[in-house]
Amino acid sequence: MDAERRQAPDEWTPAAHRTEAVSWRLVGANNHELGRGPDFHRGHSACHSAVVRLRDGLDRAVPLVTMAAGSAGTWTWQLALDERCVAVAARTYRRQRECRDSLQLFLAAAVAGQVATGVTYTRRLRGLRLPDAVRGNVS
Repeated sequence: MDAERRQAPDEWTPAAHRTEAVSWRLVGANNHELGRGPDFHRGHSACHSAVVRLRDGLDRAVPLVTMAAGSAGTWTWQLALDERCVAVAARTYRRQRECRDSLQLFLAAAVAGQVATGVTYTRRLRGLRLPDAVRGNVS
């Protein structure tokens, strides 16, 4: 799993004291993104803790495959642990079957994946819309 640093959401800090936020994503061997964390974290250690919590709780995780809000019939998935969203699809899918297959790939890779020690610096992704159920999850 790869960590990304992004500019912190505006509600965290006043404009004069902006900090970087960290989130994680799971990528396959071909660097294709399989899924990502729904939250921004205030530091690398908090992000790492979220990844460990996800991996330790995969056997109890509850998947949800649903139509994406406001996206003209596309599908998305999310994974909940103890009634809190811990992972979301990296994109939407035109077919429910493709979405379910993507979730299965994510689960298999999450079990076998290695946690990266490096950090990738990115700008905040425009157009990324998290499901309504996960908005506001900030650790």
